Amino acid sequence: MINMKIENVDNLVVVYLFNENIDINDIDDLNKKIKNVFVKIMKRGIYDFFGYNKVTVYHNKIYGIVLEVEKISHGNINYRTIDLKITVYKNVPFYLEFDNYYDFNKKEISVINNKYYLKITENININKYIEYGRIKYKNLLNEID
Repeated sequence: MINMKIENVDNLVVVYLFNENIDINDIDDLNKKIKNVFVKIMKRGIYDFFGYNKVTVYHNKIYGIVLEVEKISHGNINYRTIDLKITVYKNVPFYLEFDNYYDFNKKEISVINNKYYLKITENININKYIEYGRIKYKNLLNEID
């Protein structure tokens, strides 16, 4: 069973795959696994991935993978395939974003625009905090690291 969360953000479908064992170095295997994830999502009736999709993969060894999917063109009704253009970013730092300050060690927290950020590391129990925060995986690099 795949542990995933799906969101629509700014005309993108964002799929969070927690602790998925996907080899991001083998592009053919990555392509197959992403298509399998898309088929599972389509079976639930959540989104239609038939056609040409631009997929950006953000990989973090601790959290897993985030897929940002942009629909480029819809599939032909007679020829329904899933075609992908994949871009991979490896070892991207992931953060948990919070609106409120919780019981964190102050050394672990960064504050930007009245939001609190906790970098996901091996020392952080993600399950303890995930229900209170949101995963952030880009646009923070210059401000935090």
